[in-house]
Amino acid sequence: MYNYTKIFGIFAVNNEYLKNKKDMKNMKHFIILLLSILINCFVFSQNETENFQKEINKKAELLKQKLEAKDYISDFEKQTVISFKVDTFKVELMLSLRMDNDYTTTGMVNTMYEAEKEYDKLLNKYYKILLKKLNESDQEALKQSQRNWIKFRDSERNLNSIISKPEYSGGGTIQNIFVASEYFEITKDRVIELYHYISRFFEY
Repeated sequence: MYNYTKIFGIFAVNNEYLKNKKDMKNMKHFIILLLSILINCFVFSQNETENFQKEINKKAELLKQKLEAKDYISDFEKQTVISFKVDTFKVELMLSLRMDNDYTTTGMVNTMYEAEKEYDKLLNKYYKILLKKLNESDQEALKQSQRNWIKFRDSERNLNSIISKPEYSGGGTIQNIFVASEYFEITKDRVIELYHYISRFFEY
C-alpha cells in the first residue's frame, strides 16, 4: 500500500518559486508527472490487492476443506463453525499481509481501519443469525443488547481519542495506531461474542 502523503511531499512545490517562474510549462510538466505517478500507484495497489485476495481465497478454501472433514453434532453447527472460521481467517490474513507489505504508521492505521470494516460486516452477519435463532418474543433482548453495545463502542472510541491527545499521552503518530487498534479490537470482540452465543444452539 502506497503512502500518498509521501508522494505529495516529495513533489511539493514552493509557492514563491512558482510566482517567480515566467514559464509555466514546468508547472504543467509537474502536474503531468504527478498524475502519472498517482495513476501508476493506484494500478499497482489494485494489482497488489488482487494478488492478496487470490492468496487469501486459496488458503481459505484449504481451511474450509479441512473443517468439512471433521465431525459435527448438527448441520447448523457445521455450517456456522466453518463459516465463522473461514470468515475470520480471511480478515486476519488480509490484515497480516497488508501489515507485512506496508508497516509505516499510515499503512498500519489504514489497514486496521479496513479490517475493522470487514469485522463490522461479520458483526451484522452473525447478529442476524443469532436473531433468527431466537423466538420473536425474545428478539428484543438481543436488539437492546446491540443498542447498548453500540453506545459502549462509541463511548470507548471517544475516550480512546481523548486519551490520545498530546496533553495526556505525549502525542506522536503512535497514538494513531492505538486509536485504530482500539477501533478494530472492539468490533472484533463483539463478533466473537455473538458467535459464542450462537454456539450454544449447536446441540439443539
